[in-house]
Amino acid sequence: MKKSVKAVTGAAVSTAALLGIFCTATYECMLNIRLAGKIGERFSPAVNELPEEEKNEVLEKENEREREAAAFQEKVSEWHSCHSATDLYLTNEKGQKRHAKFFNNGHPERWAIIFHGFTSAPGGMYHYAYPYALMGFNCILPSMIGHGQDENRYCSMGYHDRYMGVDWIDYIVTMYPDAEIVLHGESMGAATTMLITGEVLPDNVKCAISDCGFTSVMEEYTYVAKNQMTSAMVPLLHLLSLYSEMRGNFGFKKCAPVEAVKKSKTPTLFVHGECDDFVPFRMMHEVYGACSAEKEYFTVKSAAHAESSTKEPKLYWTNVYEFIKKHIEL
Repeated sequence: MKKSVKAVTGAAVSTAALLGIFCTATYECMLNIRLAGKIGERFSPAVNELPEEEKNEVLEKENEREREAAAFQEKVSEWHSCHSATDLYLTNEKGQKRHAKFFNNGHPERWAIIFHGFTSAPGGMYHYAYPYALMGFNCILPSMIGHGQDENRYCSMGYHDRYMGVDWIDYIVTMYPDAEIVLHGESMGAATTMLITGEVLPDNVKCAISDCGFTSVMEEYTYVAKNQMTSAMVPLLHLLSLYSEMRGNFGFKKCAPVEAVKKSKTPTLFVHGECDDFVPFRMMHEVYGACSAEKEYFTVKSAAHAESSTKEPKLYWTNVYEFIKKHIEL
């Protein structure tokens, strides 16, 4: 009897130990950006074979898009060679340090806060800062939680980043009480943008642009597990979520932009690539439908995940400009 109890106890301890190792390893791979960087968030969508008669037309359109995108990137490079970003730091009331790249474009009352995506960095958003600079906005590009020069080891997929975003809003408004602010985020940065709009914000925040944001971390991780990994991972996500909370980070269901936008009063433009195979296209319609604020959306047919602004820059920035112009005098 004692041997049986010992055997059962030993098996339970071994199982618990294995689960602990699994949770720790998976948590590191998912939320420690220094390890997750090799995984990235860009997955190429499946390409359907077209009938022969359509191929030439499609190819010509694609070549035209590539020329337009290349010309845009060249302009970004030329602009950046003449406009260097400086490092900006703040320490909030809780003693937490924040970092951002800053482009001073000489307009003290017009600001854009631009949030990057998972495994990216402020420098990965310079092609967003360039059009905003042309519109006369000073640009703050924060290091997201657990990324770049942020002091945290683990990212929070937008959950804690929203408070970092509010810190930067407060920073601007303290210096410039009449400042007009636009929030613009891509992917995880879009989730952050939506989460911020669910907070009580000053009237200085005039509008927001959410580009390919997910509904919730749990739904996003479930989608990725089923489509990019293995469905066997799905039941374990609840365990990983609990483990994340025990580590003092966040619960996957609690990080839910789709719930945050229900409380939003910030006019929001939603954008999504129709070929997105990482944050599925349907999620845009879900967050758009849930949003209680004034809202609009547009899609980019040829774009995969986080490609809308580079695949169709003219279409993208024309829509963004027209939306912002409704809320800020440009």
